[in-house]
Order: sequence, then C-alpha cells, then structure tokens
Amino acid sequence: MKNTMEKAQSVLKRLIKLHYDRIEGYERAKDDTTDADLLALFSFYAQQSRQFRADLNAEIVKYGGELPSDNTFLGDIHKAWMDLKAAVTGKDRETVLSSCEFGEQTIVGSYEDALKFDDDDVRIPDALYAVLTNQLEELRAAKNRIAVLHAHAD
Repeated sequence: MKNTMEKAQSVLKRLIKLHYDRIEGYERAKDDTTDADLLALFSFYAQQSRQFRADLNAEIVKYGGELPSDNTFLGDIHKAWMDLKAAVTGKDRETVLSSCEFGEQTIVGSYEDALKFDDDDVRIPDALYAVLTNQLEELRAAKNRIAVLHAHAD
C-alpha cells in the first residue's frame, strides 16, 4: 500500500513526463506551422507546460522525490505528439489540430485520474490537490480551445 508521500511522488513524476511530451509536441508544431494564430497558441501552450512542469518540480521536491533529469520520456501522449510531428510536416491545419486535440484530451485525462482515489485509497495531499486542480482547469481550457479550432478547421 502506498503512503501519501509515495502517492504524491508517483503522480508528480507521471505529470512531469506528460508536460515534457506536451512541450516537445507544441515546439515541433510551432516550428512547422505557417498559421500565425496557431504559432501564437502553440507558443503559449509550450510555455504553459514549462511553467506547470516547474511548479510540479517544486512540488516533487516537497514530497521527497527526485527531479527528472531529462526529457527522454515515452509518456502516454508521446505517440500523439509524434503523430503531431508527422501531421505538421504536411502543414495541414485540420490534421495538426486533431493531433493537438488528442494530446490535450490525454493530458486532461491523466490529471483527472491523478485527482481520483486509486485502488490503495491513498489521496494526494490537499495542497498538491489544489495545485493540480488549478492546472487542470487551465488544461481543460486549452483542450476546449483546440477543440473549437479543430471543429472550424475546414
């Protein structure tokens, strides 16, 4: 059975990995897009994930965990962001947004899962819960924004 500290470390490590993937995905999309609106949005979301990752790094230290040393992760959304790289090579707006939408759905789902009880019934600490809830609200807004753009990409 996990204790509260182990639970916090586990949740944080997973989410930090996902932000590395999100940053990489948006940086690749940003490098290849020619649409000014998407360039600005992708820059914003990459920076958002850098800030969220920094916040999560600070939290993991509080709970006795070690900072991830690099971004050589293969998180759950890694495939989605790699698909995004392939999509942006063709610079097709609809395909790029579809890949971004999938990535956003995945990271939002990971946050939602992190905020639920696991089989071991150990909750993350209230202070960390508040940090994650605030980040989740912003990620949901990003997911919704991408979904609206995707729906109007025709």
